[in-house]
Amino acid sequence: MKKRWVLLVILCGLIAGASFVAGRISEKAVENRPRTKKQPAMVSKSGPASPQRAGKRKILYYRDPMDPSIISKHPGKAPCGMDLVPVYADNEPAGKSAAPPTAKKAQGKGKILYWRAPMDPNYISNKPGKSPMGMALVPVYANEVTSGKVRVSPTVVQEIGVTTTKAVSAPFFKTIRTYGTSTWDEESVAALNTKVDGWIEKLDTNVQGQVVRKGQPLIRIYSPELVSAQREYLAALDNAGALRSISLHAMAGAVAKLPEAAYMRLKLWDISDRQIAELRRTRKVRKTLTLYAPLDGILTHLDVVQGDYVSAGHNLMELAGLNPIWVNAFIYEDQISMVKEGMEATLNFDSLPGESFKGKVDYVYPYVAGTARTTQVRIVLQNPKGHILPQMYGNVKLRSAIAKSAVQIPSQAVIRASSTDNVVFIALGGGQFAGRKVVLGPEGNDGMVMVKAGLEAGDRIVTSSQFLLDSESRLNSAIQAMLNHGGQSK
Repeated sequence: MKKRWVLLVILCGLIAGASFVAGRISEKAVENRPRTKKQPAMVSKSGPASPQRAGKRKILYYRDPMDPSIISKHPGKAPCGMDLVPVYADNEPAGKSAAPPTAKKAQGKGKILYWRAPMDPNYISNKPGKSPMGMALVPVYANEVTSGKVRVSPTVVQEIGVTTTKAVSAPFFKTIRTYGTSTWDEESVAALNTKVDGWIEKLDTNVQGQVVRKGQPLIRIYSPELVSAQREYLAALDNAGALRSISLHAMAGAVAKLPEAAYMRLKLWDISDRQIAELRRTRKVRKTLTLYAPLDGILTHLDVVQGDYVSAGHNLMELAGLNPIWVNAFIYEDQISMVKEGMEATLNFDSLPGESFKGKVDYVYPYVAGTARTTQVRIVLQNPKGHILPQMYGNVKLRSAIAKSAVQIPSQAVIRASSTDNVVFIALGGGQFAGRKVVLGPEGNDGMVMVKAGLEAGDRIVTSSQFLLDSESRLNSAIQAMLNHGGQSK
């Protein structure tokens, strides 16, 4: 029993001794740390208390826990949504200034590249103003869109195949490729009807879909009213001729006007001048009225058969012209602003291989319809041969002039980091490269893409191996952040 007590006393003594030695070593380490103006040295236990032990640690600034380059003088939220974390004076490495690492950067942010809407990064302007939502545009500085520089030796540049080209300013065109179907020219659709009652004596064209030519006889109608009108016209001619020699007759002037009145009556019943002239020459009354085709086209609708009785105003048939012919092309919602009336269009039809047709955009329909979110564009094509038929499927190309002058670069030079962030690498010379965010416009012809902001004409950009440079840049940034913040106490 006595031995156990002796062992317990010895063990407690050893623990107390070890604690005392550890405390002295810690105090020596604090005393030997280089002094700064903001942190006095701890000379003894009875001396002034350290800021950390006194619970009054001085906060220099606050930073984003995910991005140390983002700092603030006040607590708040980081762009990622996390709380800003404080950086204390006693956490800064020895000899380092107590000022925030980007304080100088915050005072002078450098050249303003452009202004953008705070809620829509794609809305940009060359001068300050208001966004479509009414909010003030915010400036975008050059150092905000350019990442850290990467230095690569000329040998490595050659080995990894880095190629560059200059951003150019030139007219920017985009070819819109879509599809369409041909249809009737609605302005050439004609309906045939009669203005007198009668019976269908004969149908010269009685097959729907039949091709007709202008002036071709289509329908012959027997009408007693028409026969009576022809006789009245002939009688008026005879009476006028008989009274022409009696100049003193009181009724001579009135009788002379009767042929003109009878002539106008026949004209109003759609009797042609040629038919009236033939009636006057032959003195033979025609039993039927013949209706002729008013245009070249196709019989699209037939509503009567031979022997039918028809009343005045009844539509007998409809015709539709084939020259010109319309093509309704379908344009997606994001391309509507690029299509204008008068644009040239090139069409190829599957049923007419090897042939290409030129047309013009005649009308852009002012609505978007369907689940595909498309609008229709009407293209007018000349069709003198009539071999472009309605409901033929065709491929359509529209060449849109987006801008008279725009900065443009090869599309392959862009690193699309996200749906809104696009990065290119700029060659600075001497083996140095820097990544820069750009705002892109539409993609045009020959693999070029418009740059709305972030680059100027003449900037030399990397067109190949830019992903290797991007990886190198990210690695350098990660290593630098680790060296700057990895050894600090929390």
